[in-house]
Amino acid sequence: MAIYYEQEIDDRKAIYDAAEKWKNECLLNDRSLIWDGESFWNRTNMDRFRAIFVENPDESGNSFDSKFQKQLENESEGVYKFAIELMFIYYIFPYKGSTSFDTKIKKLELIASWKGIKLDTSLPIFQGINQGLGATGTFFNTSKYYEISFLFLIVDYLKKKPLEERKEILNDRIKLKNLTEDVRKKVGKRVQSQHIFLHLILPQKFERIASSGNKEKITKAFSELITDPSVSDLDEKLLIIREKLEEDNADNPIDFYETPSVAKRWRKSEQSTHSNAKKLAKADGPSPVNNSIPAVNFNNVKPFQDGLVFESLELLLNQVMTAISNGKHIILTGPPGTGKSKLASMICDMYNVQAKLVTASSNWSTYETIGGYRPDSESNLYFDEGIFLSCLKNKVTNKPENKWLIIDEINRADIDKAFGSLFSVLTGDEVTLPFQSKSGKSIIMKPQGLTTNYEPNDYTYVIPNDWRIIATMNTIDKASLYEMSYAFMRRFAFIPVGIPKDINNELTQQYLDVWNMSTYPSVEMLTIIWKLINNYRKIGPAIIEDIAKHTQENEDFTSAIILYVLPQFEGLPINRILEFIKQVADQTDVIIDVNYLNDFAIDFFDAGGLE
Repeated sequence: MAIYYEQEIDDRKAIYDAAEKWKNECLLNDRSLIWDGESFWNRTNMDRFRAIFVENPDESGNSFDSKFQKQLENESEGVYKFAIELMFIYYIFPYKGSTSFDTKIKKLELIASWKGIKLDTSLPIFQGINQGLGATGTFFNTSKYYEISFLFLIVDYLKKKPLEERKEILNDRIKLKNLTEDVRKKVGKRVQSQHIFLHLILPQKFERIASSGNKEKITKAFSELITDPSVSDLDEKLLIIREKLEEDNADNPIDFYETPSVAKRWRKSEQSTHSNAKKLAKADGPSPVNNSIPAVNFNNVKPFQDGLVFESLELLLNQVMTAISNGKHIILTGPPGTGKSKLASMICDMYNVQAKLVTASSNWSTYETIGGYRPDSESNLYFDEGIFLSCLKNKVTNKPENKWLIIDEINRADIDKAFGSLFSVLTGDEVTLPFQSKSGKSIIMKPQGLTTNYEPNDYTYVIPNDWRIIATMNTIDKASLYEMSYAFMRRFAFIPVGIPKDINNELTQQYLDVWNMSTYPSVEMLTIIWKLINNYRKIGPAIIEDIAKHTQENEDFTSAIILYVLPQFEGLPINRILEFIKQVADQTDVIIDVNYLNDFAIDFFDAGGLE
């Protein structure tokens, strides 16, 4: 059976109970999943939902929540409750690392609030979306329209069938799979909801795997267990593989992700080399602990959200975790003030690694980054390691270290000049530098490969397989600073950290809560100013935090705009800056002296104040 549990049998019982209730109460009847005694899964509500959502896609650039609110506007309470329960099913599978329980609850409460519906989240049914069953990919979060449309259409198809035929389909592996294939073709995308639906309905027959790619990898890894060449269906192959594996492990349940011997086999191609190295080390016996190359545990990383407010935070962290586990370094890109530097530090905390933080400079060369000769107190030259090499071993003991490197504003450096021979090592080559250590040996940089430990010396620098660079880049600077070569960029994953699409009072208050300013008195004014700023230059919340701190006691917005906002407008025509000042004055009552602001802007920018 493919029913999943993590620590003990039935620790995911609430999830499977909720899925079973959905099947019996909603799919085989019209009754509610959450509101016992009521009925929402009926033809009237479903026809309305089809018309306003499935057949009316909103292709604007607004957030899903904004679009969904607009689509549901003026609908009946029954349609709203149907939508809430459909979204409940959407959220039932993702585990905490993909979408936190708190986020799931807040999203359902948000939909309910649009209609003034009371949602009692203390009900036992809500434990069904607490822990989740597995990870969902980026598409699942960014393309909710397709995922939810699939869930709706498959329910819609079933509800049009007579009850007995519905029961037959829901209990027949082949008929159920064929139905999902037909609906997936109508949706036109390879939605993960197809795999999730199959597992929720028949967990004894379908795996808790939301990725068709992972299903392909597993069936290829265990292909020798498929002896019938006529079997072509992925899920049927997985069922055969499971049954044969369980014959050899009768006392232990098999899970393709959690059973080490099974997971090791199919994930071998995607595991980082350090994982293989650690396994080899275990096979050969313990290695000298003090000399071992520090490794990072990429498994069971728990994304945390304390102190972070980002739109689609789960998606952002999922992109980060995917890139890092795939061996990529990361560049966080976005407008100034979006929290990229803080996020970079918190990523390192998330992986429980030490980090070295530096800010890139146009003066960087390999002397600053790799190292070079310096004179000691007696004018004798010695090799002094640079920024990169200082992350790799202890300067006193020479024992290996693995400090991740955070580079703020990386495109302020001439990358090719600054990174130099590090490029070669990152691609797997060993490099001998034109310098000698105190022992007279040539300095060597080399990738870890399958090595798990080495005898410390003063001339060897080993770059661990799981060493990472986390860099930031302001998109506002990308045209005016150094460009990055393709050779450099292909070693990095570029992850956007943008400003929120919908800036409103609720969002501003969220940030104020994080900044320990929950009682800030001028939330509405702050929101209006933030919106206006972004009409002229995209700015993240860090600048808004500065304004809030400055105006918390004295409400001196005039000075706050001079100190924190106008300098961000460098490069804008003066008439656009004056237009911004006028709009702030027209839309708020916090600007005491407009002429003073205008005079400052004219003097500051026309006189070249930032040159």
